[in-house]
Order: sequence, then structure tokens, then C-alpha cells
Amino acid sequence: MDRPSIVARYRAVRTALLLAAWLISGCGGKDPTAPVPPEPTRQAGTVAVANHTTYDLKVAYLDETDADAPRIVRTHVPAGQRAEVSGGVLPAGLAVEFDLVLVPHTADGVRVRRKIRVAIDGDWLLDVRLADESDLFSLEVTSASA
Repeated sequence: MDRPSIVARYRAVRTALLLAAWLISGCGGKDPTAPVPPEPTRQAGTVAVANHTTYDLKVAYLDETDADAPRIVRTHVPAGQRAEVSGGVLPAGLAVEFDLVLVPHTADGVRVRRKIRVAIDGDWLLDVRLADESDLFSLEVTSASA
């Protein structure tokens, strides 16, 4: 093979690949005139706890909605009861970490603690239950949009 034909083939292949890449880049692109889909809107909301255990719960979180005066919001949720624990309506998009403490009726002072983080987007319900009624440490907390 002579040298000029190799160079000519290389240039032809390179040109064909560049042309194919240019054509493909135009396919499937976004239409600049297409309407932009709206961003999902979040909603302000409250958080409630449904205590499905036979023990009382203490719930607390740090409310930092007022940066100049953060406060700890504490709520007592009796056994078998449901209570709002957010201390009112919280702003949309706020991430809140709730600290839940199961308070068994024992003299040794054992307490079982769980934490759960909730991003506010409407109302939330935290379900608290024991997976095994005989084991305090089987405490489970699940969250669901209410």
C-alpha cells in the first residue's frame, strides 16, 4: 500500500465520523421553544405522632424557623394516643429531626430513643410501634404523608 491512500482513507473516515457525530448531536435534543415544566411546589404542614405502644412517648425537636430565637419543642404523647408534635405549621421544605423517647414504666430508668428526619411537604404522620411487644428495643418509627 502506498502512503497517500492510507492518509486519504483516514481523512475520509474521520470526516464521516465527524459528520455522523454532528448529525446525531442534533437528534433528541431539547426544543428551546418547548415550555419548561413547572417545579413541584411544596406545602407547609404539621407533624403528628400516633403512639401504638402501651408506653408514653416524649417527642422533641429543635425549631429553627426563627434564626434569632431557636427553641426546643417538646410534646408528651400518651400510650395509644395521637398528638400533633410540630408545635404548629412548619414552612415547606424545612428538614426537621424528631427525637422520640419511649418511657417504659420501669424502676431502672431504661429509655429507648429513635430519631427520624422529615422534610416538610404537607402534613406528616409518624407511626410508632413495637415490632415485638416483649422487647422495648424493637421500637419502630415509620413516616407517611398524612
